[in-house]
Amino acid sequence: MNILIIWAESVNRHFGGSTHFWGLMQGIRAVGWQIKAVVPRYGFAEISPAEDVSFIPLPPRCFLSFSLLQIVTVLWLPYWLIRYQPGAVYVRTCFLAFLMGLICRLAGVPLIGEVDAVVDEEARMRGQRRLVVPILKILDKLNYHLADGLVCVTGGIRDEVIRRGADPDTTVAIHNAAQTDIMLPMGQREARRQLGLAEGGYIVGFAGTFAPWQGLDLLIQSVKQIVERLSKPVKFILVGDGQCRPELEKMVEQLAVGRFCTFLAPMPREQTAVFYNACDVLVCPRYDPRTLRYGMSPLKFWDAVSVGIPVIVPEGCELDGVLERLGLPGAYIAGDRESLADAIVGVLAETEHYQSRREDVHQIVSEEYSWDRVAERLSALCSRLSKRT
Repeated sequence: MNILIIWAESVNRHFGGSTHFWGLMQGIRAVGWQIKAVVPRYGFAEISPAEDVSFIPLPPRCFLSFSLLQIVTVLWLPYWLIRYQPGAVYVRTCFLAFLMGLICRLAGVPLIGEVDAVVDEEARMRGQRRLVVPILKILDKLNYHLADGLVCVTGGIRDEVIRRGADPDTTVAIHNAAQTDIMLPMGQREARRQLGLAEGGYIVGFAGTFAPWQGLDLLIQSVKQIVERLSKPVKFILVGDGQCRPELEKMVEQLAVGRFCTFLAPMPREQTAVFYNACDVLVCPRYDPRTLRYGMSPLKFWDAVSVGIPVIVPEGCELDGVLERLGLPGAYIAGDRESLADAIVGVLAETEHYQSRREDVHQIVSEEYSWDRVAERLSALCSRLSKRT
């Protein structure tokens, strides 16, 4: 089967949608599909060349260039349908997907939309202008109604989009996954040597975007309490960048925990895998109820468990069952600093045990939570929709 992916996000970053894109591409190739992807290139940004990926040239990234991208994806869709002859079209971050859905129906090709967030609520949380939020809500409702199928990254998001009018028979929940060929376990000492980190003591890690909803303020506020309860030295290493970095650095200074905390720039995927191996535990300290209401499926979680390290996550995030299947601990009471500290200290007390299980955990992730499994479930949905169409 042929599939056309229209991915209206940059795919040349080290985190977020870029990681998702390349993982999904890898999985679809693995199940034997023919694939063509169309993605934006803003300004003179570096690109990651691939035979099955084409780039839409756009002005430097801004609201106007993003809006232009939304229009271009609709206007060029008939050409792409004729040129690539796909059996299905898969779109992400296409706010005019309802128009694309109408075109696809005329062509007899099912359109599948990916839903990784309830967009109007996320826009409100990001502080977008009040006028933008209701517009996004209306567009999403149209998209939910006119897509042939929807893939939601959590069960909570699936329930919400169905409540807003999506067809429950063609709306499925498929969690994100790990690039298990990159996120491989290796010796912790070797990983630390490669990164120039001290080989002794503990490392508590985070890798991702420094955004307000990540809960990193809670982690930093817990540092002293954790340090005082441990007999070995511990470092908190935060890898990434984002709007909250200056605020977080200021907090570190105010709480006088600078000697325990280190900020590192975003890393390429292969180096991020080395960083995870250097850690004893990774933390996803979200606590804002708006980010937990529909569950969560952060890529950092899947990548970290793929190398076999425990990950601390808030209770009720839909990942508790995965941790239980992998034999890893990790849930804490969201927003409770004492509970977060208890969870981290509890994992560090058993770090040798969890290090000894890294290969076993990676094997389970490879078999059950890789992008190949995601692609298989997407393949089943596409086959079902093709018959209906």
